[in-house]
Amino acid sequence: MADRERFKTHIEIPGLKAGAEVPRRSSRAELHSDGTHWTLDARLEDSPSKPSPGIVPALENAIAIISYLNKKAPRGASLTELATKLSISKSHCHSLLKTLTYFDWLEVDADSKVYKLETGLLSDASSLLNSPILDKVRPLLAALVERIKIPCVLSAPLSDDTFVVLDKFNAEHVMDVNFPIGHRFPRNAFAQMRAYLAWQSEERIDLWMASWEPVQYTDRTVLDAESVRAEIIATRRRGYARSIGEFTEGLAALALPIFDRDGKVAFIFNCSSLISTLEPQEKEVAKEMILTANQIHRGIIGRPPEDFPYAT
Repeated sequence: MADRERFKTHIEIPGLKAGAEVPRRSSRAELHSDGTHWTLDARLEDSPSKPSPGIVPALENAIAIISYLNKKAPRGASLTELATKLSISKSHCHSLLKTLTYFDWLEVDADSKVYKLETGLLSDASSLLNSPILDKVRPLLAALVERIKIPCVLSAPLSDDTFVVLDKFNAEHVMDVNFPIGHRFPRNAFAQMRAYLAWQSEERIDLWMASWEPVQYTDRTVLDAESVRAEIIATRRRGYARSIGEFTEGLAALALPIFDRDGKVAFIFNCSSLISTLEPQEKEVAKEMILTANQIHRGIIGRPPEDFPYAT
């Protein structure tokens, strides 16, 4: 609890109109303790999703069903719940569920009539999680976690600027991360966002900022555009992204991007722990993360920008 209270400060919000309301939301990551050990869990049902474009409604509804059931795992959902929550007619929803079940993307309990994701979906999408690039990235991140004894999460940026979790790595540590594969973080998840944008062009940053809106997750959340831009610039100068209690109370995170052969950000990895644990080790952990990023770029023939940090 001391970590959560220690960094609470009064917030000034320059640039906002007088009386303007800033939405306050819970982070999509929450710290829990059993008294001796901490766990960083995901708030699955709050994960963002794209609005339907209205091109192929049946396909969009099927994707919405799969996405909803993924967030509900391992509990599953009934036909009535799915139809109500997703605003799909019951008859159409039933037809979609029968089709997805036929192809082993869903399973249904005969007694409870509850639908859950089935392994056929994983089989049909397995190449995404077993690519040659990821096969080279995972061992190096596992070795990093073994050295620094701090958990790590690997994510990928998506077209809507959110970040999807691809893998997680835990070690003997005071805290474990417990994000499911496929969990999405919002576009302003600070460590990932800064790592993604810091080595982008000014035009790309401007485009991202054009649709930025302040959302307060904690009392340390940055809420004005000028400060957001300043921290992106500071990230590039510093050589790594950092977030201290801004997205989740009591949590500190450091992050770096991984660039592909075309010089685009393919992945982001971030290491996180309690503020009191990570902050005193920040420089040492950052150095090890930079070393790992360099190793990954050599392994996948990645092409980072010329001013990307290099471990000495």
